[in-house]
Amino acid sequence: MRALFLVLTAALLSQAALAENPIVTSADNGKTIPLAIGQCLDVRLSTQAASTGYDWFLAPGLPEALSLAARTVTTQGNAMPGAPAQLDYVLCAAVPGSVAVAFSNYRVWEKHTPPAKMLSFTVTITP
Repeated sequence: MRALFLVLTAALLSQAALAENPIVTSADNGKTIPLAIGQCLDVRLSTQAASTGYDWFLAPGLPEALSLAARTVTTQGNAMPGAPAQLDYVLCAAVPGSVAVAFSNYRVWEKHTPPAKMLSFTVTITP
């Protein structure tokens, strides 16, 4: 019985830890996101299953104060080209400070074309 209690407690604590990670979407453009060292945030971007060539990229790259824990694409429903999909970047705070994070949505072969969409926000990391 005690073992079951410990397993259930551990499961609830891990769910609570996951729930504490902030979620950033295009609606959060221009906002400041507070994080503690070791805490992660989930950047969720709407995209399409492989078809048009558009993809989201960190622009100009990942700031040193953050680390990339995961980048995943989840299709919604069918995975046919052009179908709605969600791109998730999981970024984790590594050192204290304030950093700008920017994402651009573009086709890699269109070097001189402005991005179709952009998302930028500030992450403030505390010890």
